[in-house]
Amino acid sequence: MDKMPLLALIFQSIPESIIILTLGLTLMGIELKWQRIIPAAVLSSLSSYFVRELPIPYGVHTLIGLLVITILVIFFFKAPFHLAACVALIGIVSLIVVEVTILTVIIMLSGKTVTQIWQSQSLRILMALPELIVLTLITWWCVKKRFSLRPTKSSQKGKPEGKRLLGD
Repeated sequence: MDKMPLLALIFQSIPESIIILTLGLTLMGIELKWQRIIPAAVLSSLSSYFVRELPIPYGVHTLIGLLVITILVIFFFKAPFHLAACVALIGIVSLIVVEVTILTVIIMLSGKTVTQIWQSQSLRILMALPELIVLTLITWWCVKKRFSLRPTKSSQKGKPEGKRLLGD
């Protein structure tokens, strides 16, 4: 169980949710609509806030988060289940990879433990900044380059298609 401070919800969790949703949607070729991304991210963060209060083993909250994000993408973006699940997986896996990489470096440089960081509200929020910056830069690049893992809707309308990693 992890009791997330309210300030961490506002300054870490909500921005993080906006970024991972935006990255997942971009890579799945779903049009970015901020009037849908913001409320979906807030609901995702609120759900995470309450799930972390439950007496469940650490890590289970991640699985619940995947399900919640999938449901939110289906609801807000009218995406089919498989596409919504890919958005959620891409976002969460990207977050985990960046978070683990950066947190390892921060721990080595600062000499702090994960427990010390998470128990201090200010450290918890400050230590998330490098992760948020890296994820934002990755997301910005993908949006700017129209990088997608699948054909975008614009490519189906005769407009130039986004760059893709995978074939048709």
